[in-house]
Parts: sequence; C-alpha cells; structure tokens
Amino acid sequence: MISAGEEIERQEGARARRVAFYSLGCRVNYDELDCLRGRFVQEGWRAVPFEQEAELFVINTCTVTQVADADSRKIIRRAVRNKPPGGLVVVTGCYAQRDPEALRRLEGVDLILGNSEKSRLFDLVQRHLADRRLAGDLWVADEPKTREFLRRAPGAPDRGPRTRATLKVQDGCDEACTYCIIPSVRGVSVSRPTGEILREAEQLAASGFREIALTGVNTGSYGKDFPDSLEGASSSSSASPDARDLAALIRALQALDLPLRYRLNSLEPPSITPALLDALEDCPSFCPHFHIPLQHGDSRILRRMGRGYDAEFYAEKIRSVQARFPEAGIGADVMIGFPGEEEEHFENMKALLLDLAPSYLHVFSYSVREGTPAERMPGHVPAEVKKHRARVMHDIEDQLRARFIERMLGKTRPVLVEGKRGPLGGWTGLTDNFLRVEISPGTEKAGSLRENDFILATIKDSHSPKLAIATAETRS
Repeated sequence: MISAGEEIERQEGARARRVAFYSLGCRVNYDELDCLRGRFVQEGWRAVPFEQEAELFVINTCTVTQVADADSRKIIRRAVRNKPPGGLVVVTGCYAQRDPEALRRLEGVDLILGNSEKSRLFDLVQRHLADRRLAGDLWVADEPKTREFLRRAPGAPDRGPRTRATLKVQDGCDEACTYCIIPSVRGVSVSRPTGEILREAEQLAASGFREIALTGVNTGSYGKDFPDSLEGASSSSSASPDARDLAALIRALQALDLPLRYRLNSLEPPSITPALLDALEDCPSFCPHFHIPLQHGDSRILRRMGRGYDAEFYAEKIRSVQARFPEAGIGADVMIGFPGEEEEHFENMKALLLDLAPSYLHVFSYSVREGTPAERMPGHVPAEVKKHRARVMHDIEDQLRARFIERMLGKTRPVLVEGKRGPLGGWTGLTDNFLRVEISPGTEKAGSLRENDFILATIKDSHSPKLAIATAETRS
C-alpha cells in the first residue's frame, strides 16, 4: 500500500504539465537544453521523452549544413503531430536564428526564439500560456551575441542514466572561415565568468556525474574577451577572479579537487600552446584527449577556407601533443569536397592523415551555406565525387582507429563504466584517452562492476575499429 502523502504526490505528478525537449547538432546545444530542462522541472513541469504527448515541445535546432536544416524541420513536424489541442511548439537555436521566417511558415509552430533569447524561454512560454493570441510570436534579435549564459537550476541536477555531463564555458566565434555560418548565428566570442563555471562543476559533481566535457563554439578562445580588470563571481568554495585563458581555467578547475575527470571539447590548432599543454600536464583530472579540427590537409584549400594556418602548422601542433602525451587520443574534423578541391588536394590530405595518425576522424562533406564566401567560389565539387571521396576517407578513419587500438594493446587505462552492454554482453565504458571499450564479462572483477564506476582496465583485443576488449584490473 502507498501512503496518503505518496498518493498526493502521485496525483500532483500526473497533473503536472509535460514538456519534451529535443536538441540537434553540437554539444553546446545539448548543454543548453539540459539547462532549460532543469528550469522547467524546477518550476513544477514534468519532463517526458520526446516521443510522448506533451503540452510543450522545445526544439533546439542546428544549421551547420543543409542536412541539419532538414533534420530540424523533420523534428519540428513530429512535435506538431504529437502536441495536443492547446499545446505549444517552441523552436530555438541556430536555424531559428538564421531563418526564422522559414520556420514561421511551418504549420503549428507557436514560438521562435533566437540564440540570444534562450535565457528568456521559460518566461516567454508562460506569456504564451497566458495569452493564446500570440501564436507564431517571433523573438529573434539581429545581433545574436550571448547576453546571459543559461544556468542549471539551483541544487544538484538530475543525472538520469548518464555518467558524463557537458559544461558550456564559451559561446560565439571571431573566426572568418569562408564556409561557416556559425559566427552569424552565434555572434562574437563570449566567455562565461569563471566563478559560474566552478559553481556548476561542483553542482554536477554533487549530482553524481564522474566526467565533465568543457564545451563551447570556440573553446580555445576562452578568456580572450575579458578585460584585465574584470573579476568574476566567486565559486561556492573560494573567491576566484576570471581566468585569463583556457590554461588558467583548467588550473582553477583542478584546484577544486572534485571526484571527477574533465575532457576538453574541440580546440582550434592555434589554441594548442605550450602554456595549455603545461597546464594539462600539471592537472591530472584532465583527460589526455584532444579533438583538433583539421578541415583539410592541403595548404591551398586551407587558404581558400580562411583557416589561418597551413598543413605544416597543423602537423607541428599534432606532433607537439604527441610528444607530451604519447598515448593521447587525438581526433580531427575533415571536410570533403570544398570548392576547388581536386584529386591532388585530396591525396595530400590522405597522406597527411596517414602520417600523423590521429586516433579517429569526423568526416563530413562540404555543404553550401547561403551568404558565405564559399557559396560564390568557383569549382564546386560534383556530388558523386564527394560521395566517393567520403567513402575513401571513412576507410582511412577505420584504419586509423584500428591502428590506435593496436597501439593500446597491453596498456592499462582509466575507464568510466557506462550503463550500456556491448556485443559480448559486458559493460562498456570510455578510457581517458577516448577509446570505447567493453569489459570482458567472464574475467575476474567484471561481475562486480556497476554503472558510473571508475576502473583501471587493460586493453586486450579489438572487436571492431570502434571498440576494444579490455579486462578490469581495479575499481576506484
């Protein structure tokens, strides 16, 4: 039998308004949606899976490619089909910022918010609920600069089934890559006050997360917009001025001495400085994992992209990481089919990647973004050529992943166990250097593992290019 108090709580939960969230694109979007979800739950709403009926659907869109636009529209239409009479569909994010009128034409969309208005989302929803005549309301500022970083609700956030969290430390971008729409929809680079970051790290640790990925649109630019005299809010444990750069932020997080590890999100090549590598060497809570976008391995194409470095500069940065962290996981973004890419340029990229041997790649094809300089460039690559080159690059990615696992055979690495089972039936997890592993279920100590455990595991074999087999050694 349930108590009267439990019955009242159950009935109140059943009456609570339901809200469903969906995020597309980058880690920044997912972190923002976590913050929005926490605000609604704090205010008494009940978060439900997106496939269920809800009084409110919130979609955080992406516009980095044409495919992202199409995926966003597909998710919006799904939400419109699932909302009950009187329900609301709210669309925000980069697609909403870039082309709000296109989304306004979609039947059933009630509210469209630009990136700079996300912090007002809950209040604007309340306004809609009070006045149903506001359907189709549009809140998109011409200047998308972040005015206020979204914050997680006070108290420890709900970890749910996850072991790893993201923490947004920066937004916007000051670069001028000729193919990229993101600076126009995210605005200039803005760094989050250090004290806020430290407090949120403490919140996430208190809720049981064991890993935090620091994320941003251009994470490596952290601190560059801070005036020298600016002092940030203090953390709950100690007063702390704003970090001057990412290296200083790393040291400030390490000084908290929290029971978790940190992982850096994507870092542009110029961000890989001796000071940053010094900080990472001095801070054992930070994972030896670097995602450093290449975009292309031919210097002529890099110039056309407006990347501000050449292939030799990129190679020097990768080798400086490998010299300091010989077992580090290193990933790279590579773009196939940029305007003007000929077979010679593609072959140069292949040769560079095989020489540097990063541990994995993110391969994607160039997509025209209206209004970017690349749209007007001559020499657009035919779709069938891009598809062929992408297949070749995916094969190279498999080779690089397999080579990384081979290098790790016999090595013992820290692993964070996740709540998933692998093809052999054992727990899966992620090493500090970003290798996905399955713990052999029949080995000693494997039977006592639990989700969210930190363990030491020895890499024993390869199941596929994306999965290694390991044995558990000890549990922390």
